[in-house]
Amino acid sequence: MTDEEDQYLRQLLTVLDNARRFDAYTHENKGQWQVQPRSSLAGDDAKSHPHQVSHSAWHALTVAVDHLQCLRSSVLAEQSATHASTVIHTHAQASLVRGVFENSARAVWLLGPANRLERLTRRLSLEANEVRHANRVRELAKSPSGKTVEDRLQVLEDLLIAAGATSQAAQKAVKARPSYESIVQEAGRELGMGKDLAELVWRACSSLAHGDSTGTLAFLDREILESDGTVALAQITGSISLLFHVTHFAVRMVDRGLRLYEQRATAHV
Repeated sequence: MTDEEDQYLRQLLTVLDNARRFDAYTHENKGQWQVQPRSSLAGDDAKSHPHQVSHSAWHALTVAVDHLQCLRSSVLAEQSATHASTVIHTHAQASLVRGVFENSARAVWLLGPANRLERLTRRLSLEANEVRHANRVRELAKSPSGKTVEDRLQVLEDLLIAAGATSQAAQKAVKARPSYESIVQEAGRELGMGKDLAELVWRACSSLAHGDSTGTLAFLDREILESDGTVALAQITGSISLLFHVTHFAVRMVDRGLRLYEQRATAHV
């Protein structure tokens, strides 16, 4: 390991250790998820019931923290008061960081808008997507639902109209299919890292999670062992610097999501 790699590894371990403060959100039940009456989220939930905004955002945050805990466990193979043994994978840990980043970004995307109708629109657009995905699963499992997709989507449209959306806007929201590209871009703006950097973090992790050759060659460390001039045989190893940087931004996104949740769930004075 080079001095530079050692420095990045120490920074990565510091980030992961500091992120232990999030463990209480999944290991302890102290009511952090509770929404106070007269808070912004209480109003959101009343208008989105039974598809509460708070439930979706909190679920996304706990899934993000779960991925973060698994990432820490995978990096720290053994730890004592004076010694730490670490393991850096080529691709798998990027999958975990993507789980942290995507889920926390979804929570930030849901909670970020100051306008209630926009928060409701985003929540119910996500629900419409889930309706379609769930229906496809039922088709594949040959287990039809008692309600049609159209019936379920109409319920979502009606909720948006009741919340103040026009019929046209409600139809557009239910037909929309929010992509993680747009979600992480918007969350990146909210976090202050910018949409392009947020998308770069997401794409780097996704490329490695999918095993894309372009991502493997672009983002991991490699040593050319032999080449015939057009094709090279390379030894690929995990990039500690990449893992540090993407983990750093993923942890920041989790923190922003939790702060937004607390802000929206606290009663107005």
